[in-house]
Amino acid sequence: MSKIPLVNLIRYLRENEWTSSDHPNQKIILFKGPTSDSGIPIEVGVPKNEGYIDYNRRVDDVLRIVASLRGVSIQKVIDEVRLMSHDIFKVRVLNTGEYTNSIPLPYAVDSLKSLRDLFVYGACSEQVSLPSFEKPLQVGIKHGELCRFGHTFEGSFGLAINSPIIDEYVQIEMFEDLKAIPFERKVMERIIRGIELLSQSVQENDGDILVNNFETAFNSRMCESLLELSSNKSINIGINVEWSPKFEVSEDISVNNEWVLSRASYEVLEYAAYELNKIEPYYDTIYGNIVTLHSNKNPMSDEEFSRQATVRHDMNGKKILVKLDLNKQNYAIAYEAHGIGAPIKASGKLFKKGNTWKMVDISKIVILE
Repeated sequence: MSKIPLVNLIRYLRENEWTSSDHPNQKIILFKGPTSDSGIPIEVGVPKNEGYIDYNRRVDDVLRIVASLRGVSIQKVIDEVRLMSHDIFKVRVLNTGEYTNSIPLPYAVDSLKSLRDLFVYGACSEQVSLPSFEKPLQVGIKHGELCRFGHTFEGSFGLAINSPIIDEYVQIEMFEDLKAIPFERKVMERIIRGIELLSQSVQENDGDILVNNFETAFNSRMCESLLELSSNKSINIGINVEWSPKFEVSEDISVNNEWVLSRASYEVLEYAAYELNKIEPYYDTIYGNIVTLHSNKNPMSDEEFSRQATVRHDMNGKKILVKLDLNKQNYAIAYEAHGIGAPIKASGKLFKKGNTWKMVDISKIVILE
């Protein structure tokens, strides 16, 4: 068994209602769990330092006790502990040809770059829901640096990307109090939502399903990154996700956790990338009254998520409706304007998708008198 991170084990025990206390041995953290048949809480000792020579053995004892109490396999507990602070995205090459469990080195190098780009541009879209990006935003670059290359695994040839949902060094107490869905989990959900919509596009022979959902799924660069994994559409790819139990998965992507990308998938990705690249946002300013306000969650919470307002704007003598993508501060301004019936002035990146106009990356909203 490979080493279990101490911080993950502590988080796991506390998440499962084990309480910690001091131990006479200063090298041990005492955890008290469920009550035994005799009415006394069951106790386990966790080493305080991963460098102790008996660390692995003591942790193995703790995991076996927990597994026995829960009536599950020790492997299940190990998997749950390892997922306490990150989600895992796995990619398998399903047709390695004459080579068993191996791939050419140039393809391996290109694959890691493609996977990196998938997460980098996923983070970019989570920050600003554009159909395409000329280059990555700083938030995407930072997210790519946070993700970790996990390990290769057997079953054709597999690669794993560990995507953190919480910084390794966040204090345990702060971790327990986390409620808002972290940005990193939102990026992973965007990627999985894109894969799910890709599968639906293939099934229904309709690439526009993927194109029309770029606001919550793939942008063109994400499509291209998966397309690059196919090596000119010649390699079938298996994809699997393992979610951390710390946060619930969004309902629309909670059913499936395995997919296979084949030539039909790559045809859709190629089409979607082409169509999304044709949508060219441009910086503009619009004026008008707010028609509707919309938010799936409490719009005044500090959590980062999309809030929307629809503005009736005059474009060349024609009235159009423009959907604005708002943060908390801009939503508050829009809410105030809507309440008093005042028009607003909004500046940002404007584009048209189908019959819908939208403005994102909004730099300023002002209430007009």
